[in-house]
Amino acid sequence: MSAIQKAVDIVGSQTALAQITGVKQAHVWNWLRLHKRAPAKYIRRISEATEGKVSVDELLKDHESL
Repeated sequence: MSAIQKAVDIVGSQTALAQITGVKQAHVWNWLRLHKRAPAKYIRRISEATEGKVSVDELLKDHESL
């Protein structure tokens, strides 16, 4: 499971993560299905939204695995 998928599961939905990051739900869907990672500028905010359950390092590893 990718770190971005784990983050979506923790916050509850793609819509919830979209609201947290200030983007549309469709963007989160693209991160999950097309890109398999969140853009770097959102990584810290996503980690904070999961209360550290998904670390910045985990989210960055999604970038390395492509």
